Amino acid sequence: RPPGHDDCDVALRRLADALHNGFKREWEINDLNEANTLYRAALELLPVEHPDRASSLHDIAQCLADRSRQKSTATDLDEVVAAEQEALRLLELGNPG
Repeated sequence: RPPGHDDCDVALRRLADALHNGFKREWEINDLNEANTLYRAALELLPVEHPDRASSLHDIAQCLADRSRQKSTATDLDEVVAAEQEALRLLELGNPG
């Protein structure tokens, strides 16, 4: 779907999910990196109050956690914590995402 389409974030997340799941089967780091890029692109399309924002942050955190297990970088782990904290903050504010 073209950028700006109402469901573009959903399409990006579905493709990212497929790549992330592919990584879990094949351990191809390029799939994981592409999934991370797509998850972030989907998140950028969502306004702060969007109900799917918390789950999108969680998707990014899970992708980064998997990548940190492969590459063991402190930066990825710091981003995991930050993304999960932001997701929790949104949930505490009543955002169901």
